[in-house]
Amino acid sequence: MTFRMDQLLSSLTTGLDAVEKIYLGAPTNHGKRLAILNAKMGRYMGWTDEALISLTACALLHDNALTEYILSEKPGPEQDWNMKTHCIIGEKNVSCLPFPSNTEGFILYHHEHADGSGAFGAKLNEIPLGAQFIAITDMVDVAKHLGTQNKDGLASLQTYIKDQRGTRFTPAAAETFLSVVDGDLLDQLHDENVESTFKEFMPKWTVNLSGVKMMSIANFIGKIIDYKSKFTARHTEQIANRAYIMARYYGMDDETCANVFFAASLHDIGKLMIPTEILEKNGKLDDKEFEIIKSHVAWSYTLLKDIEGFDKICRWAVTHHRKLNGTGYPDLPANYYPLDFVSRLMACIDIYQAVRESRPYHPGRTHEETISIMQSMVDKGEIDKQITHDMDQAMAVFNDDDGHVPSPMQMYQIK
Repeated sequence: MTFRMDQLLSSLTTGLDAVEKIYLGAPTNHGKRLAILNAKMGRYMGWTDEALISLTACALLHDNALTEYILSEKPGPEQDWNMKTHCIIGEKNVSCLPFPSNTEGFILYHHEHADGSGAFGAKLNEIPLGAQFIAITDMVDVAKHLGTQNKDGLASLQTYIKDQRGTRFTPAAAETFLSVVDGDLLDQLHDENVESTFKEFMPKWTVNLSGVKMMSIANFIGKIIDYKSKFTARHTEQIANRAYIMARYYGMDDETCANVFFAASLHDIGKLMIPTEILEKNGKLDDKEFEIIKSHVAWSYTLLKDIEGFDKICRWAVTHHRKLNGTGYPDLPANYYPLDFVSRLMACIDIYQAVRESRPYHPGRTHEETISIMQSMVDKGEIDKQITHDMDQAMAVFNDDDGHVPSPMQMYQIK
């Protein structure tokens, strides 16, 4: 499959930034500002296009180990341990991406300091330049609120960098930052300008990936989505696994099976934009809260619709709450109707998993109870009758407490 990886990572970063803001009050557009600054710094240093792609991608994803990052920002005896863990897991997570140049240590060491007082106590010669760039841009954006900084604050910003050069910031990172950041760039980093600036500065990254590689990346993104809430900690993973099994059940080819798995892994990406207290509410949602929950699908559509090469992936990901009788949400473009087979399949799989798993507002249910509820929806004309029958056959073998389905890599020994 061929698609724009930079656009996918941009959408994922929008979600990551929203979670950081919800939990920690982090600046909006934090990841994109880092990518812009790192692109400027890398170009100033004469980096190749391939190296710039790798650097800016790591800048976008520097805090991808979401749960560990949130813990690392909370004071307490385990804060230092969590800081290291978030760097270790973050570096491991992005190893699935087909970077065009070496990124070793870029995320692992992005909390290191020039004087060796960082998370790992790394010495200056042990910190890759990419990590040095990400570290300084990360710290400065958080400390100096670059999304609201104006030209009048440039001198103060420069003094701040100079004062910490050689202690917190490495000399190379400090000198490069000072060389590229001027009053005009500060204006371009404002929240109202950052999207257009990002599109201007971000290098294009088009990839053509095999099904196996797609599924590896899908797993990475799915984990980020599921980490948002402890109550849906395996929801995306299980929907993706079930989707792959059903695609195989229907005899789809390997590439289509992988694409179905990828779409399933992205179906709830919009939940990254939803407040956690609503996702985890232990009780019935009021009307306003329900409208906010419903907006997650519209957010998924917004995040996926403009990614070049993602036409089918977007369609299959965002139609899972649409019903055959015209009810459900959200309203989508006319060319999404009538719902194609995979869209109808996604709707059935999402319902099956939501009913089967434990939620704050209901206990887990058996396979038989789940199919009974789905059959009542068939009788109302809401979901596909044949797919519901087929899921009854295909999913009955998963009989543990929550119907856990192993990953396709385990079941089909995909390598």
